[in-house]
Amino acid sequence: MLSSARDGTMRSLSMVIPPSADLAQYRVTFFFGPEPVENQPDHVRCVFNVKKRSWKGGVQVGIDVAQDYLDQAREQIGFSSWIHHQLQQVSQEDRDEVMRRAEELFIQSLCTCALNLALQAGIEQQNQIVAVTTFATELQRITHEQPEQVTDLIRLELDLGETSEI
Repeated sequence: MLSSARDGTMRSLSMVIPPSADLAQYRVTFFFGPEPVENQPDHVRCVFNVKKRSWKGGVQVGIDVAQDYLDQAREQIGFSSWIHHQLQQVSQEDRDEVMRRAEELFIQSLCTCALNLALQAGIEQQNQIVAVTTFATELQRITHEQPEQVTDLIRLELDLGETSEI
């Protein structure tokens, strides 16, 4: 795993938590995003505030994802057909806004999955940036075998009703 220091240099993160770390020991709050990444026009970043019970303070963890990776994840999940099915229950006048929000939530949800994987792998108590590709294999497994881990967050946030098959 790599992190970005305040001076912009990349360095390796050491693992401080065993791989089976309990996510309940963390309090995670979505901070902002997706926002464009400076000097990488094809990347976006979501930032989360992360506080571990044993830490005196929280840190900001940015999750960076490239547009081509987002496109692959959308394809693997079948996001386009899933969201169009979900939008059948939304009024015609609200569909464009709900679709725009769903796209934003898709990125946030994928970044949340990557953050959870980073927390399980262990992070240090410092602000850092993690590339979503760090967990490409694990995320591919999630999008293939458990796509509801991504879509349920979107469905719940948009109040789109019960879980439906993808």
